[in-house]
Amino acid sequence: MAMVLTRLLSPADFGFYTVFAQIVAVGAMIQSFGMQTGITKLAGIAGGTASWDRARAILKATVLIFAIVAVVMVLVFAGLWPSMEGTLFRRELGWLMAGLIVLIIFTRSAEEICAAFLRGVGRVRAGALLLSAPREGLVFAATLIVLLLGTQVGVWAVVEIYAAASAAMALLAMLICMRFVRSHSGGPPDAEDFGAKHLALLSAPMLLHSSGALVLKATDVWILSAYREATEVALYGAAMRVTNLVIFGLSVINMALPQLLAALYAEGKVKDFERLARIAATWSTVVSVPVFIVILLFAEPLLDLLFGAPYGDAALILIILAAGQTVSAVVGSPGMMLQMTGHQNLMSALTVGALVVNVVANILVVEDYGAVGVAVVTALTITVRMALHTLLAWRLTGALSLPDPKTLTLGSLRSILRRK
Repeated sequence: MAMVLTRLLSPADFGFYTVFAQIVAVGAMIQSFGMQTGITKLAGIAGGTASWDRARAILKATVLIFAIVAVVMVLVFAGLWPSMEGTLFRRELGWLMAGLIVLIIFTRSAEEICAAFLRGVGRVRAGALLLSAPREGLVFAATLIVLLLGTQVGVWAVVEIYAAASAAMALLAMLICMRFVRSHSGGPPDAEDFGAKHLALLSAPMLLHSSGALVLKATDVWILSAYREATEVALYGAAMRVTNLVIFGLSVINMALPQLLAALYAEGKVKDFERLARIAATWSTVVSVPVFIVILLFAEPLLDLLFGAPYGDAALILIILAAGQTVSAVVGSPGMMLQMTGHQNLMSALTVGALVVNVVANILVVEDYGAVGVAVVTALTITVRMALHTLLAWRLTGALSLPDPKTLTLGSLRSILRRK
C-alpha cells in the first residue's frame, strides 16, 4: 500500500501518514487492553480441551473490558489531541480528524481481538485472514483506483478510506465470532468461575508489555516528526515499511504460535514446547536472511522501484533497520515464550526499560544525525532486547528459541500452521 501512497501523496503528506499509522497502532493496542495475548492464551487452553462454555465466558469478559476502556480512551485522546496536532503533526487538523482516528483505533482493536479469539479456539485460518491483510487490501485497492483515475486527493481522503475499511473488517470479524460462540457450547465443567476481573488481571501486564513494545517501535518515527521535517519522516517511513519483509515469515508464524505454546506448556510438554519454538526460529531465519541480503545489495534501486526516485535516499536507513529486524527474525519468538509461560510481568519490565533507553538515545542523536542516527539506535535496541529475551526464555523455561537445522522440514512447518 505504501507504494501507492508515495505516488498519491506528497512526501510531507506521506510523512503525516507514517505518524498517523503509528498512533493508530499504539492506540489500538491500548484500547484492546493487551487482551490479544491473554485471549489467545486462555482461548487456546479452552479450545484444546473443547471447553466451549469457558471460551464463551472469555469473549463476554472481553466485551465488557473493551467498553470500559473505550470510555477512558475517548477522554484521554481528547485531552492529548491539541498537543498532538502541534507536536507530532505540525498542522491544524480539527476534531473531525481526531474522531476518525479514534474510530479507526476502536475498529482496529476490535478486529485484532476477534482474530486473537478465533486463533485461540483453533480457527487459525480465519483468525489469520481477518488480521490486517484484508483491511490493508481494501485500502490498497481503493487508493490504487484513485491513483489510476488520476484524481488528486490528500491525506484526508486516505484516512477516510482507511476508516471505512477498518470498520468493515471489524464488523465482519465480530459477526464470525458471534457465529462461532452460537454454534459451540458445553465442554468440561470449570473448576472456578471466570469473569472480566480474571481477564483484566491477566491482560494488564500484557498491556504494559504489548503497548510498550509498540510505543518502542513508534518512538523513532515520533521523535523524528518532533525534531525533523516531514519529508525526512517520509524517507524513514518508506524504509521502515520495506523492513516488514524481513520479519514477514515470523509474523505469519506468530499468528499460530501463541496458543500452541500455551497449550504445550500447560500440559508440561517442555520438549515439544522447545521444539516448536525452534521450528519457528528456523523457518523465520530461512525467510529473513535472503531478504536481508537482497536489501543489503540493492537497497537504493529497491526503494526507487517501490516508492519512486526521491525515496532512494533512504537506502542507508533501510540497511540499518533491516539488520536489526534480521536479528529479531533469527532468534524467533522468545518474548512470546515468556508471555505464554506466566512471565508477563518480567516482559513488561524489560519493555519499559528498553523504551526509556531508546527514547533517551534517540533524542540525543536526532538533531545531529537525523534519520540515520535514529535508525542506528533502533537497530541496536532491537538487537540487545532480543538477545536478552532469548537468554531469559532459556533460563526460565528451559527451552532455547534459536534455529535448529533438524527442524527444517515441511512437516515441522505444518505443525505450526495447522493446529492438531
